[in-house]
Amino acid sequence: MTWIIIIIIFIVCLILYYGSYFYKPFKVDLSMLPEQFVVVDVETTGLDSEKHEIIEIGAVRVHRDSNMHDTFTALIKPKKKISNKIIEITGITNEMLEQQGEQLNNVLSDYLKFIGDSRLVYFNAPFDHAFLSRDIKNMGVQINNPISCALDMARRAWPSLKSYKLSYLTKSLDTAGKHRALKDCELTISVYTAAAHKLRSVD
Repeated sequence: MTWIIIIIIFIVCLILYYGSYFYKPFKVDLSMLPEQFVVVDVETTGLDSEKHEIIEIGAVRVHRDSNMHDTFTALIKPKKKISNKIIEITGITNEMLEQQGEQLNNVLSDYLKFIGDSRLVYFNAPFDHAFLSRDIKNMGVQINNPISCALDMARRAWPSLKSYKLSYLTKSLDTAGKHRALKDCELTISVYTAAAHKLRSVD
């Protein structure tokens, strides 16, 4: 199934389920979205950006008017072994990081080339961007891209939901593989586009 079909199905399901436009003629309109934006997700060794490390970066450069999108994904070797809890949550193992992991600065250099000056969309921007901006700043570089938080937008678009977890917001989609960066990017695209449609705003 192509990205655009996934996005349209998700928007229609959300609107019908939550009733916002249930009695109104509905046409999917994504014209308010940037022509190009990059959805980003990181997996980390913990929740504290002051002391924990990034172990995976995933990003999708979305072309609004096309179903062809570009992806970026990389595992990163941490300084310390990851805990069993993180292995359980992400499915990423120490063996995977040892065999497939790359050096952080090399990955970040490629990542910066990938995102360019595009708008960055995170599910939980304060979390993901804190890790990335910290490590990129340590390279002597500062990120000035505009930023959108799909979680904040979802809360404003649907203020009465019982949960705002990514898995709950995307429960009509196949969430197998969640908590891997590229899969979470795919799910975030659906939340972001649906919320942007509802709010008529990109942030």
